[in-house]
Amino acid sequence: LKEIAKKNNMFITFMPKPTIGDWRSGAHINFSMHDKNGKNLFKDGNKWSKDSIYAVGGLMKHAEALTSITCSTVNSYNGLVPRVGGFEGGTVTWAPTNITYGHNNRSAQFRLPQNRYCIENRAADMTMNVYLALSMTMSAAVEGIEKKIHPGDPTDQDLYDMSDSEFKKLGIKRLPRNLLMAIEAFKNDKLIDEVLGLVMKKSLLAYKNDEWERYHQAVTDWEVKEYLRLY
Repeated sequence: LKEIAKKNNMFITFMPKPTIGDWRSGAHINFSMHDKNGKNLFKDGNKWSKDSIYAVGGLMKHAEALTSITCSTVNSYNGLVPRVGGFEGGTVTWAPTNITYGHNNRSAQFRLPQNRYCIENRAADMTMNVYLALSMTMSAAVEGIEKKIHPGDPTDQDLYDMSDSEFKKLGIKRLPRNLLMAIEAFKNDKLIDEVLGLVMKKSLLAYKNDEWERYHQAVTDWEVKEYLRLY
């Protein structure tokens, strides 16, 4: 696509949030797991299997670290907000902001769709390295199945209308608000060590910490407009 655009004196971007007041550009991960006979492990007759729920448990356990890979830039986190156009009366984004799962719940990070037996991770965009993202996704799901990690009851209500006290009562955690928080989760996740290895982990941490520091030293147009004449 980029080459075709270039030939026509144009360019294409998959930057998650290139504009203000608009929805993000995501790249949700949908996956299922099959046994050697081709049977979908997430399906049990006409219902979701226990393995599918355990897989969600593994994904939720590692969700913060996983998000550092699936949403890998500073800009990614500008898209993981509940509303655009102002938080009072703005338009909902349907982007995930909390670590939970639901049946066809488009406000949850992990969704169990109505029309197919797969798990959808909605906290992902085109800045991810797909090889790292899929290796960590599958590894977290497998760990959940092997260790029978139960994620608790699904959240099938609109998360955007829930309060912090409701989240606390239900034990629902917030997704990382920025790249730095995601990097910290990545650094402390032991599954990262096993799947990616310490050399890869060290390289990614150095690269992403440098990205965060360069961003943190920048002064944005928003800051200038907001504060220059105010103070």
